[in-house]
Amino acid sequence: MVALLRITDLAKAYTSPRGDVPALAGMFLEVRGDEFVCVVGPSGCGKSTLLRLVAGLSEPTEGKVSYMNWTQAPRRAMVFQDPGLFPWLSVLDNVAFGLETQGVARDERRDRARELLKRMGLESFAQHYPHELSGGMRQKAAIARALVVEPDILLMDEPFRALDAQTRLILQEELLRLVEERPLMVLFVTHDIEEAILLGDRVVVLSGRPAHVLTEVIVPLGRPRHLTEGSHPEIEELRWRIWSLLKPEMSLAPGPRGGGA
Repeated sequence: MVALLRITDLAKAYTSPRGDVPALAGMFLEVRGDEFVCVVGPSGCGKSTLLRLVAGLSEPTEGKVSYMNWTQAPRRAMVFQDPGLFPWLSVLDNVAFGLETQGVARDERRDRARELLKRMGLESFAQHYPHELSGGMRQKAAIARALVVEPDILLMDEPFRALDAQTRLILQEELLRLVEERPLMVLFVTHDIEEAILLGDRVVVLSGRPAHVLTEVIVPLGRPRHLTEGSHPEIEELRWRIWSLLKPEMSLAPGPRGGGA
């Protein structure tokens, strides 16, 4: 499949009292429409900035983000580390919120939200409020809220970082199942090299700030992918290969943070 997302000579700098703070510089990247791409890099190098630029939440200083072969701008949805659910809305209405902003009728948006909650195993919690859910359940609801709008591109900014290991594994498996049911483009930022290898078709390794692409690593694991079944001898080799690239970048002083992770 041809690339549907093309990032060309992308640069982003933030203004601070001490002068401009570059986050990205000279970044090139292409992603296919059905590809799950994980992005790793040193803390503060600009990974979150990259997602915000792709989402259209920020404008580049130089370069461009192009969406190829779409007659109109693709639908994009973003999932953050903090679920960001509205505490005054039920889980059902939180998930349906994006459809409400699109003008979808109340009954239809609730039906679609209810169906996705069923797929996520949250159907019985539809009328609960966020504070009544566990951290993992809140993040499931946040993922459901992103998927209910049927995005072409799903952007995920370390969505499982704050979760315990067991919950993280469950949600990783759940995410893989969902994207295999409905293939779409996923850009997934993580600090966890093993998570990147286990989830991604490809791992993009970024330099220290200002970030550019150091290399892209193809993951030789097939799909459908079941993370809890058996071991993969390739994972250890890939982990050390990626770490050997990241370690010298992490030893560089990042300077003042202005562009996020």
